[in-house]
Amino acid sequence: MHQKKQWIALAISLALSQAAWGQDGGEDRFKLSGFGTVGVAHSSEDKADVTPDFQTDRGVGATSATSGRLDSRIGVQLNANFTDKFSGVLQAVSEYAVTKSYSPTISLAHVKYRFSPAFSARLGRITAPLYMLSEYQRVGYAMPWARPPQEVYNYLLPMDGVEGVYNINAGDTVIGIQGFYGRIDSERASVDAMRGVAVQVDHGASSFRISHIVGRAHYVTDNIAALFDTYRSLPIPALVDVATRLDPRTMDGSFSGVGYSYDPGNWFVRAEAIQADYSPSISGKTTSGYASAGMRMGNLTPSFTFAHVDVRGQEMPGALDPFGLLNAAVAGNNADRHSFTAALRWDVHDSIAIKLQASHVKNHAGSVGGLDNLQPGFVPGRGYNLLSASVDFVF
Repeated sequence: MHQKKQWIALAISLALSQAAWGQDGGEDRFKLSGFGTVGVAHSSEDKADVTPDFQTDRGVGATSATSGRLDSRIGVQLNANFTDKFSGVLQAVSEYAVTKSYSPTISLAHVKYRFSPAFSARLGRITAPLYMLSEYQRVGYAMPWARPPQEVYNYLLPMDGVEGVYNINAGDTVIGIQGFYGRIDSERASVDAMRGVAVQVDHGASSFRISHIVGRAHYVTDNIAALFDTYRSLPIPALVDVATRLDPRTMDGSFSGVGYSYDPGNWFVRAEAIQADYSPSISGKTTSGYASAGMRMGNLTPSFTFAHVDVRGQEMPGALDPFGLLNAAVAGNNADRHSFTAALRWDVHDSIAIKLQASHVKNHAGSVGGLDNLQPGFVPGRGYNLLSASVDFVF
């Protein structure tokens, strides 16, 4: 927490010192903008919740069959151009989160310096560069769907640290090489010494991105702490060894992603796959991906998306577990599923889009499908429908 404050404080201090300089210059260097979504979703699964991200345990389903928690949010962003090389961004967002509230949080707070036309660096709170759409993952207006496929886009976490980007122009092709180092510190999840590299290649209507990130991750809830503290204190050495390997409170992990999109204007295709490897911990090795295609017909953009999740790498204690609680915890982390989604975007204004979306999610045999807040009567492996309607806007 202390290091996080240092990163943000340094970024804000640099920005404020330059802001004072800019005001002395009498120039208007600031731009205020924002984005938001008013959305509702309905789930046919009434014994568990579909949640906004992996940390949040309440959403739509068992808690409430119809809810705005999945997609509704509003964000305000201040961009400051102190000089032609030095700029800053401050963004605050209100959305339903792990705190079970819509309390506003600072999602971005960084400064950027352009050392040359090819190289720039950012310092402070930036978006964790996990996905192709990370930079505008929260901006629903920028996407054809009600939300990005949750089978892949299950992390909504900022990173506090530093990032450098070097761009190479090779004819009509631009190659961006991004390196970063920092820390994620959230309510239940944190990552120390998060570091990685991403390469993006843009050529005409084509974009390709590949990334690899490593770090030491920690995931803690009250239930996890009670379960693993108990099992790691039992007088059964073999079971203690298994519990130690499964404990998600400290685990070395890696995150790899690859994606491609082709968008000539009238239509688009997009595909992306990620692998989050925290094995042999209870979080396992998750491989997921999606493929989506759509057409733009005037103000309407229908699209169809297929997505898939596969989780492996967890060690089932089996007969070593005399109480069955650790076996149950491993089984409860099985998120295997696939989904089919049809979406329709209607651009009713230059800055307003209405979206309707229908998904059928099929949890695989024995899988809870990444659902949370499981209630008595929940049946693993059962499919459900998720219907969504939203209004996205920017200002």
